Amino acid sequence: MHALPLSALASLPAPYQLRVQCDDDEGFAAALYGSTRDDLRQMPAAPAVVEQLIAMQQRMQSHGYRQAYPHAVYLVLQHGDTPIGRLILERRNQVLHLVDIAILPAAQGQGAGSAVLRGLQAQAAAEQWQIHLAVNKGNAAARALYLRLGFRLRGENEVQEQLEWSAP
Repeated sequence: MHALPLSALASLPAPYQLRVQCDDDEGFAAALYGSTRDDLRQMPAAPAVVEQLIAMQQRMQSHGYRQAYPHAVYLVLQHGDTPIGRLILERRNQVLHLVDIAILPAAQGQGAGSAVLRGLQAQAAAEQWQIHLAVNKGNAAARALYLRLGFRLRGENEVQEQLEWSAP
């Protein structure tokens, strides 16, 4: 396992910046995860039951990430001083795994995702790393962004496509 230098990510274009996630960010992380689960909110169940299910799913996702990516770095994406997203990265040898990226719906479509991905690509190019990620097949907007930024298909299953990027 290798440490992940974050120097290139520190130079995201204003007003975006990344910082290491801390315990005080738990409420934001929960709200962010909940904002991504409209699929569960469509269930014919009482709102309290749905919220409990979302909280349980978040705990399961977090546990799964920590098991699969024990050396991952958890970052909060900010627009100025306001948290708008989260990024989970782990570097293994010459591969930078983008484990997860999530941006609040209100902040999507405004360039934050592109800024982060271009920052990752700049760092990966400088270090001669590949970037690997997975995208849900139902997430057409994210998939389109990745393809626009030069990611290519390296595999798929019924739910996700695995994409990769390497410097030209």
